[in-house]
Amino acid sequence: MFPSLPMSIDVAQSQVNDIQERNKMGHHGQRGKHGKRGDRGKKMNRLLQQLELTPEQSQQIESIQEESKSTAQELKDQLQTQDRGMRSLLSSDATDEQIRQEYQQAKAIRQQLSDNRFETMLQIREILTPEQRARAAELIESHRQRRFGERG
Repeated sequence: MFPSLPMSIDVAQSQVNDIQERNKMGHHGQRGKHGKRGDRGKKMNRLLQQLELTPEQSQQIESIQEESKSTAQELKDQLQTQDRGMRSLLSSDATDEQIRQEYQQAKAIRQQLSDNRFETMLQIREILTPEQRARAAELIESHRQRRFGERG
């Protein structure tokens, strides 16, 4: 009638593995042409190059990006440790509540990563002139149209 405990752990571990794989695949759950997370910084740099930044703007943005990258790496390291802890709990006799707490902590770290990206974007936006912001919006929209236009 009810699945055995080892089966429940296997199912839970499978669900955690699915979540981790989706997280590795990027925001839209895809890899390949549009999905690698490492490309995010390269795409941003290509966009910024098209905005005719002053040397001062370039230096300020580079500083912001370095700080953001450092913060993101610390959070990614925390998340990796948290994920290992959760996998360990899933294969132990930990209670559901203990596992939920680990999951909530990992979820909070993922939110911090997202917040870090958002705050970085706002800091960079503040450095741009209104004309550069408008041009950036045009470039982003053009990229979206090409990207989603290919899918129909």
